[in-house]
Amino acid sequence: MAPRNSRVTSTEVIYGFWLVFEEAGGIRLARTSPSLDRAERAMFIQANLPRSLWQTPSLRASIGVQAGPNGGYSVDLSVASEALRGALGVDVDLQVIPHDQAAR
Repeated sequence: MAPRNSRVTSTEVIYGFWLVFEEAGGIRLARTSPSLDRAERAMFIQANLPRSLWQTPSLRASIGVQAGPNGGYSVDLSVASEALRGALGVDVDLQVIPHDQAAR
C-alpha cells in the first residue's frame, strides 16, 4: 500500500498515515508524505482495523410469561441481566413491555 492511501476491504479498513515528530517535542499527523524541517522526523504508520468496529451489536429476545394459577405473575430481570453480563461482558438494558404494547 502506498504511504498516502487508505482502503476498505470486506473485512477491514486500512489506514495509511504519517506521524511527524519534532525535536522540540511536538507531533503532527499527515495523510500524505510530509515535508520535513531539519528538526523533524517522520514515521509511516499503517492501521488495520476490523470493519466490525463500525457495527453496533444488536440483540433481541422475546420471552413469553404465562399467568400463574392465581392470575398474577412477576418477572425478575436482574437474573437475566446478570447472565447476559457474564456471557457477553457488557451491561444490557432489559425492559418488560406488555404484550399489547410490544407490537407498536
